[in-house]
Parts: sequence; C-alpha cells; structure tokens
Amino acid sequence: MIGTMDETRSVRVTRADVREALMWALERDRAALLAHRAAVHSNKSDLTRRRADKALVEQWRAREPDAGQGSAPGE
Repeated sequence: MIGTMDETRSVRVTRADVREALMWALERDRAALLAHRAAVHSNKSDLTRRRADKALVEQWRAREPDAGQGSAPGE
C-alpha cells in the first residue's frame, strides 16, 4: 500500500513553509538558496520544484530549532 491521503499530505510542505525557508536562506545560508534556485530554474517541472522546496524546508527546519512553531524571532 502506498499510503493514506493524510500520510501523503503530511510529507508536503506549505507555501508558507517554503517562503519562510527562502527568507531564512536569503539571510543565513546563501549556498542553500543558490542550490534551490539552480534546481528550480534548471528544470521547469513541478516535481523538480516540489523536491527543491522540500529539501530547502528540511534544511531550514534542521537548522532553526523553532522553525514552523510560530514563535517570534529572537533577534
């Protein structure tokens, strides 16, 4: 069995997640931002964009302990 809709949905990232991850990368991790941009702009497929978005959001979440929890930035 491939999985339920809830399992599939939980793996996806939201537009808000991607936006926050992009802003984080813009401010703190230029290499991650450039890698995302290269992946997205080198191939116009939706699958490529979704994979690049997911990879960037995973990097953001791994490096920001409060990422996605709605807390205000401490800076």
